[in-house]
Amino acid sequence: MAKKTTKKTSKSTAKKAAKSRFSGWLLAPREPSTMNDIKTAILLVSLAINAAVFIGWLILKTTTIYDEQVYSFLFNR
Repeated sequence: MAKKTTKKTSKSTAKKAAKSRFSGWLLAPREPSTMNDIKTAILLVSLAINAAVFIGWLILKTTTIYDEQVYSFLFNR
């Protein structure tokens, strides 16, 4: 009958393996990419526009004093 042996890994060994696996990825130099820069710029502009529309909507919903002025500023023809 053959002996069954199980290999036990310690916590420190597992942590070292995890560190070595990601250490090269975290310290890699950034490579410039025009496509990534364009994506980031589009996302930031979209976020700014969405935030402005949301804040305008909040102002219209929460106040009754400036409803006419805000409405005419946002939706003036």
